[in-house]
Amino acid sequence: MPRYKVLVVDDEDFVRESLVDLLENEGFATRSAASGEAALQLIEKDAVHVIATDLQMPSVDGLALLNRVRERGLDTPVVLLTGVGTVPDAVAAMKAGAFDFIQKPVEPQQFLHIIRRAIEHGQLVQEVRYLRDTVNDLRGPREMLGDSEEIRQVRSLIDKVAPSDATVLITGESGTGKELAALELHRKSNRAAGNLVRVNCAAVSESLFESEFFGHRRGSFTSAVEDRSGRFHEAEGGTLVLDEIGTLKPEMQAKLLRVLETGEYQVVGESKTRVADVRLIAITNQNLEESVVSGEFRADLFYRLNIFPIEIPPLRSRPDDLDPLIHHFLEVFRARAGRPCGKLSRNCLDLLASYSWPGNVRELRNLAERATILAGEHMPDTEIFEQILRPVGTSKDETTDAATAGEELEIRARVEQLERGLIQEALERTAGKKKEACALLGIDPKNLSYYMRKHGLSGGGADDGSD
Repeated sequence: MPRYKVLVVDDEDFVRESLVDLLENEGFATRSAASGEAALQLIEKDAVHVIATDLQMPSVDGLALLNRVRERGLDTPVVLLTGVGTVPDAVAAMKAGAFDFIQKPVEPQQFLHIIRRAIEHGQLVQEVRYLRDTVNDLRGPREMLGDSEEIRQVRSLIDKVAPSDATVLITGESGTGKELAALELHRKSNRAAGNLVRVNCAAVSESLFESEFFGHRRGSFTSAVEDRSGRFHEAEGGTLVLDEIGTLKPEMQAKLLRVLETGEYQVVGESKTRVADVRLIAITNQNLEESVVSGEFRADLFYRLNIFPIEIPPLRSRPDDLDPLIHHFLEVFRARAGRPCGKLSRNCLDLLASYSWPGNVRELRNLAERATILAGEHMPDTEIFEQILRPVGTSKDETTDAATAGEELEIRARVEQLERGLIQEALERTAGKKKEACALLGIDPKNLSYYMRKHGLSGGGADDGSD
């Protein structure tokens, strides 16, 4: 983890060098500048956590430096060093946004105390920004819920890779919780105090790629009416999440690869080179290996991203997670509606387990919200869940009628017929032994009773688990 960086700005060599020595002896990383102009150049190239600057300097003084920093959209805490005669000016500067001031000659322990408080303040500002940016996205659980072996393995991988700075590629179908895995990676990393910055690559046009990722200076192109910080700068010291990475065009892939390999980038309109200090997480629901074979995705970028792959399994492959997930979502939505949340019946859980969940956890969440609305004061029952899961525009009676009338093109009816026939055949082959029938059907034994009741087959009562 990088050390906290402090920029010391003073036109007096002795003062500047003394403060640098003091800070470095306490374990801080330091940068120093003999003028406000030089400080601005350093800030452009290298982000710092705190700026400690003399108030009175030729040309760009401490107040002007503070104003320039704020004009660039930076929240970096600024500590002013002031002589006795300039205390009123220092107070005025604090009203303009300075964090604190300290009088010269500097008392070492007091100075270190203020610097530490300034760093804590900067971290709180970042955390508040992060919380504001993500509060609307926290629609799912704040951690990866589930009891299945598949999710336990995912959590184990996250725990192993989180403390490192290794690039992680998170894959899986849409709605499986890839963003949640990225959030958990960030929270458990050494960069948790830094920003978590998300970029939807599918929404970034090729013409604005460099501006979006690297930032731009005012006037660098027609629509650049003001300076803008790029995503790499916003994620400095934190984590940058690139969602839908597979949608990047080849030229954009090449520019991203260059940053990942060297760590260097340039703001549009600048000639200086900056060094990125970010941890990268890439997310995709595409098969990037197939995209590499087809030539749509660069092989070198894929290998650079695939340092530590984590695949989030689809919900249909982990039925043990249905119970904790559906109850979590119901608790959330019923609490919002001011209603208590009870437990779903076994029939309800069997019904949910029998569904394929093409939309994965996101679809389950939407179902819980809709079921809460439809159920009103009561807990949702199987009738409500069946109503939601049934295709739009059809009823249970219509589905049954379609099957008996031989309407072979009606998808739901054909599926119902095939499902009933498979269950009957499995039971016949196994002479009614339910466990063996479940093995043939590839379903959990506890769900067979639901299917049998659903299709009116004998023996569809509570399953005791016997053959």
